[in-house]
Amino acid sequence: MKRRFSLLILIFILASGCAGQTIIKTEVEFKIKENKTAQVVVETQIPGTDKELEQTETVLIEKLKSANIFSSIVGKNQNADFLLKINIEELVRVSKSDRFWLGALAGRAKIAGKVTLVENFSGRSIGSFYIESTSSGGTIFAGTTEDAINKFADDIVKYLLEQVVN
Repeated sequence: MKRRFSLLILIFILASGCAGQTIIKTEVEFKIKENKTAQVVVETQIPGTDKELEQTETVLIEKLKSANIFSSIVGKNQNADFLLKINIEELVRVSKSDRFWLGALAGRAKIAGKVTLVENFSGRSIGSFYIESTSSGGTIFAGTTEDAINKFADDIVKYLLEQVVN
């Protein structure tokens, strides 16, 4: 009986250690009214991350459009009601080849940063939150940088959906 219980605890610890994780820390509470336009800007001070910035922006815009949080997402240099500014503060990369050759030893991909919603016309910050998304790890099919970026975008959209008021 003791061995079965010990084995069950070990399996639970290993399984939970491989799951993706998200940390969200709200800095300033806010609510979003529907039918507003938004512009997305993703930036960082981390050198050599142009590919990841572009991918994060593309994935986030796509997910925001499908979630219908804003009436429309406009391109750069266009007028919008809100500016959704994402400042990436930490990026840990795990490539597909790293995952294939090293498996679980490649570690976990991670992306973290501050998300700020700014009223575009006045420049006033409406609210902000810090979000950290860590990919799952352990198999050769999961836990890459792309997975972390997708999870990061999903978590941002999920949090914003919770802040929408009619």
